[in-house]
Amino acid sequence: MKIQNKHLYLFECCRLIQGFSRSLILDTQRYNVEFIPNDLVKILKKLNRKSIYEIVSKLSVENQKIVKEYIDFLIAKEFAVMLDREECVFFPKMSVDWDIPCLVSNAVITYSDVTKNGFLEILEQLDKLFCSSFVIVFPDVLRYSDLISIIKMIETFSFQEVKIMLNYHSSFNIENIPNLLLYHNVISTISIFNSNLFPEKDFENIDFFENTLPDYNSCGNISSSMFILNLSFFTESQQHNTCLNRKLCIDAEGNIKNCPSMTRSFGNIKDTTLQEAIEKEGFKDLWFIHKDKIDVCKDCEFRYMCTDCRCFIKDPQNIYSQPAKCGYNPYICKWAGQEGYVSVEECGSYSRETGFVPNATKIKELNRQIWGEDNE
Repeated sequence: MKIQNKHLYLFECCRLIQGFSRSLILDTQRYNVEFIPNDLVKILKKLNRKSIYEIVSKLSVENQKIVKEYIDFLIAKEFAVMLDREECVFFPKMSVDWDIPCLVSNAVITYSDVTKNGFLEILEQLDKLFCSSFVIVFPDVLRYSDLISIIKMIETFSFQEVKIMLNYHSSFNIENIPNLLLYHNVISTISIFNSNLFPEKDFENIDFFENTLPDYNSCGNISSSMFILNLSFFTESQQHNTCLNRKLCIDAEGNIKNCPSMTRSFGNIKDTTLQEAIEKEGFKDLWFIHKDKIDVCKDCEFRYMCTDCRCFIKDPQNIYSQPAKCGYNPYICKWAGQEGYVSVEECGSYSRETGFVPNATKIKELNRQIWGEDNE
């Protein structure tokens, strides 16, 4: 059978994400990204419904050549495969619905004079909410022996993953720190700040920092190093906020929040259970603000692999405003610091009523200046 009579099938683990100026294929199985032009997305959407012949037969000879090159590229990268029409039934579409069997999936706990007295009860309540992972932050200096006692308390529950952030204490040494991960499987990562310990070899999942433990005002940064390329994150991002969904935080004063950086509290552990807090009006609202609703993010090709901040945003009066600490401009495909970068604000206009509206003419001219060609 001639190639033109075949159907091109893009594997379901390879997801198309179309941005304003370019698109990408996210391979959620191999955790890889390949940039592609928006024109290829248009072709793939047509090929999803029709045979290759039905598409190329209506094109000029030059455009047929381009489509053939695109198809060869997709097959060579193992993003797609050729199928006979009758074989397509064996490759059904995959649902992008997302759900997990828990009321809270992750949490951030600040271990302080307030929270340590009720720490066991906090763990019990998180366990009843089927929380699988949490970050515990120790702003005060903690002895190694006290840390071990806390870890042993945590191990009496069914948590799957715990990340630890703390300041260095002289009771820590090169010999005992790796044992925290070796003998306590629930601990996934340890970040030690204000440290004068810097081992000659790297310890896997253990990081040392000279600076002091950062406060929560330092969160909200957006960078490519934080991208998550798996299928679970992709499906969750379709309808949920990728930072705050199913998240619960307890600050140093015991206040229960969506995020430690936020001012709004839904009660305090002294008089409110975690179950009561998450059922209060407004607690779950931020769970459903996803990237397709957010200014600029909805035009970004990275939106389904990128985390999101609703605390530090450009317009605090607009909950759908772009994250304030994002340095990527999807209209020119440049990160802050790269040659040719200009801010998002130079690519359009903003109003409270309409949000950010890109200026297609100006963007086209900027891309011509930066890349030397139209970026459509």
